[in-house]
Amino acid sequence: MHTSFTHPDLPARSVLDALAAAGFEMGAPSVVTRVVIDTFDGRLHDAGLRLEQHAGAVDELVLSGPVGAPAAHLAWSKPAPSLGHHLPPGPFRERVASRSQERALLPLLTLTTHTRVVSRRDRRGKATVAVVVHDRPTLAEHLAELPTWVAEVVGVAGHDDAFAGAIARLSMLGLVAAEGDMVGVVAGAAGVSLKGRTSSPTVPLAPSDDALLAYRAVLANLAHTIDDNLPGTVADTDPEFLHELRVAVRRTRSVLNQAKGVLPDDVREHFAAAFGHLGTVTSPARDLDVYVLGWSAMVAPLQLPDPRVLDRVRKEIERRRNSAYVTLAKELSGPTCRGTLDAWRAWLADPAVEPASPRPIGPVMARRIAKAQAVVLAHGRAITPASPPEALHDLRKDAKKLRYLLECFGGLLPTKPRKAFVSQLKALQDNLGDHQDAEVQLAELRTLAHDLHKRAKADTDALLAMGRLSDLLDRRRQKERDAFVDRFASYDTKANRAALAALLADAEAV
Repeated sequence: MHTSFTHPDLPARSVLDALAAAGFEMGAPSVVTRVVIDTFDGRLHDAGLRLEQHAGAVDELVLSGPVGAPAAHLAWSKPAPSLGHHLPPGPFRERVASRSQERALLPLLTLTTHTRVVSRRDRRGKATVAVVVHDRPTLAEHLAELPTWVAEVVGVAGHDDAFAGAIARLSMLGLVAAEGDMVGVVAGAAGVSLKGRTSSPTVPLAPSDDALLAYRAVLANLAHTIDDNLPGTVADTDPEFLHELRVAVRRTRSVLNQAKGVLPDDVREHFAAAFGHLGTVTSPARDLDVYVLGWSAMVAPLQLPDPRVLDRVRKEIERRRNSAYVTLAKELSGPTCRGTLDAWRAWLADPAVEPASPRPIGPVMARRIAKAQAVVLAHGRAITPASPPEALHDLRKDAKKLRYLLECFGGLLPTKPRKAFVSQLKALQDNLGDHQDAEVQLAELRTLAHDLHKRAKADTDALLAMGRLSDLLDRRRQKERDAFVDRFASYDTKANRAALAALLADAEAV
């Protein structure tokens, strides 16, 4: 049980005096700083959880759940954990890490208040209800006008009458009920979202919308995603920032390449090339990210008597990964990248172009999705056991282009059947992606083994282990190659082709 109150004109002192007159027991005043922590995309919030770090009379991490559920407390005087698995083993870590997974934990809001807890107790001295008065809240780096104070009424299980009585007493003072707890009230006043930011490529569209305006809406949404993930990529805060940025860049380039006849040719060609360059410069760091993130799972099947035998190899991969990020940060902060993104935002904001012959987006996109599907089927059917690995990689790119159109222009299509079709396409992509990852990792490992051997930085045991790891990656690559036949056959079915045709029918009929 939990209710908040505030008032723009009454001082907090009047609330405390009224509660003292009603027999509430006054706690000692304290200054408390609370940092709300979540992943960039709000995974804890989505799970109904909030993680806070408190510094004051008690230094701790507090994990609260649904209203009415008791919060979990963990003594913590160190800097905030950057990953869920950095917490000590136990239920607290399990709840955080299972939701945050590989994403970094980031401070969303830092709030300082002068706090006083006043309680009503029963004859045995047990608290039956508490009112927490947070006076003079201040937010780091936010100059918004905030409530001068917020009072939270916190109930105790089994004492509903005491909770209702405290609310009635505060209501008699003319206080204003506020939505959410103190943190939510202050965040709302400051315009700070605790939900996190998502990278959904889908925007609301109708088949009758003008094609040029629809393309601009899709591309503007992707531009926001790039902007959101750029600072975290440059700072190397979390590998997912680079991943999300690269996906948004690839989607942008794919949409531009599918915009012939809709966007001006000079704009389309210039920015398609510019975003192609951006995709190229971000590739090395992402390839090494995949290597580092998957290292433990990759070497586990080797069952090495002493896993430390590959420590030097792992550290060298991490060194190369860190070096790649330094290079990438310079590229993304440099004039070429900044100039591209600035010019792109400017064009999206004011394209200075009108449709030469306005036409609805529905039929335009239905035809282009159908064409992208035809390319996937034609190229997939042409692959044989003798085809080079590049053929599977090219098919993977074809499948991505189709998926990007289905997702970016998904607002034109019925949600449930669209997602069902995309899940079939994703299964094919996963097979092709695992094959490509094994190809890239195998090539990188062979280069690394050669370099370490040449520089005498790997002992015999390490080189032997690397040889075994190369064999393992080669077998994994071949396994995915062998699985491709069945995976593609599962995708290239009459039912799946009919499902896509049905999806596109309504959009095309406009």
